[in-house]
Amino acid sequence: MESQTLVRSDTTRTALQPLIDSDSVANQLDALHGRAVRELRLALPRRPYDRRVRERAALLSAELVRRGARVRVLHLADVARDPAQAEDLRRIAASGAQLRALPRLPVWMAVVDRDLAIVPSDPALGESSATLLRGRPLVAGHQALFDQVWASGAPMDRRVGGPGRGGLDEREREALVLLAEGLTDEGISRRTGLSVRTVRRTIAGVMSRMGVQSRFQAGVEAARRQWI
Repeated sequence: MESQTLVRSDTTRTALQPLIDSDSVANQLDALHGRAVRELRLALPRRPYDRRVRERAALLSAELVRRGARVRVLHLADVARDPAQAEDLRRIAASGAQLRALPRLPVWMAVVDRDLAIVPSDPALGESSATLLRGRPLVAGHQALFDQVWASGAPMDRRVGGPGRGGLDEREREALVLLAEGLTDEGISRRTGLSVRTVRRTIAGVMSRMGVQSRFQAGVEAARRQWI
């Protein structure tokens, strides 16, 4: 069994650790419960990793969202073909994580903040072995790849996860979260991949539904209603 001690952030060191099977990957996801995480990026295709990994990912997502971390998850658009995965994704969505769908998603990955990632050892082999990467120089490329793919993904299918808190869809909740963090429309646009016009229209729509007049009031009211 792989060690579960890699839970402390260290951006100045780099290291690679082999994870020989799905159990090893699941154990590392469990180890992340002991780490102070600000953001988690997950890409969850159907293979090569089995349901144990997805279940651990769902539990981790719920815990991190509860702590106030931002959790983003990429999944396949045709997830309904796999009822077990659809149920796992419903659990992840119910935790408050943000989901986006793509027609093709060949690579599994988990990127934690900017300095830790779990990625396939060789995606072409289609096996369950993986590598744990530590240090920003090794993780930066995977972080950038995820963000690029995220920008092209479609918001979560409501049939998979349903509307979010307060009836918000995934785009509205994400915009509110970033608004509450103090980002400008341009900053939200860069983080989400949406156009500035779409960001402004989304925020204006939510403000109208809440009956508030300012962006500051929108953040305060969304927090009061526990929408974010």
